[in-house]
Amino acid sequence: MVGVAGIMGGGKSTVARVFEELGALRVDADGIGKSLLQEKEIRNRLVDIFGEGILGPEGRISAVKLGEAAFSDRERAGKLNQVTGEPLVSRIRERIRELVHKAEVIVVDAALLPEWGAHKWLDYLLVVDSDEEACVERIVKNSRFTEAEVRARMACQFPRQEKARYADRIIVNDGSEAELVEKARRAYEEVLRLRKRSDTNG
Repeated sequence: MVGVAGIMGGGKSTVARVFEELGALRVDADGIGKSLLQEKEIRNRLVDIFGEGILGPEGRISAVKLGEAAFSDRERAGKLNQVTGEPLVSRIRERIRELVHKAEVIVVDAALLPEWGAHKWLDYLLVVDSDEEACVERIVKNSRFTEAEVRARMACQFPRQEKARYADRIIVNDGSEAELVEKARRAYEEVLRLRKRSDTNG
């Protein structure tokens, strides 16, 4: 099992998608997290904490509104993590168990893998590292987030240097997307080599 992490806008999902294109099965933490928000117990706990302003017109939690409420400061982000962190990790690990015999490589696409201590339960942790200012510029240009919103969310996560401390391999994203894709391909080949070596020695 391979995890791909990194700060917002760093390119982790690009790397994870390259792995998927090369044959890996991808576990999308964001997708699992959005499903989790609609479960009754979690929905009710979040409404108790953040108020009904996080609900959309149909009474379902809006990920956008929840993000605006939760990532305004570290304390509020911590409350969100207290409610969703453990069940999200549990669902991710459950999904890995479902897929583990269906492909040579399972890749978990999740920004917070270092924060979750995932290096303890993944075989290999890859961190995509990119200059923070470049990441902020990239997100603001390509999404609805303002610069202030991006920086507020980044402040609620490990800084890039801290994420890198947990990596088995670091991919530096300091060039074009084509260059990042090529680095991802090389990383995938390395993962396959390590897997084959492990199978031979095991």
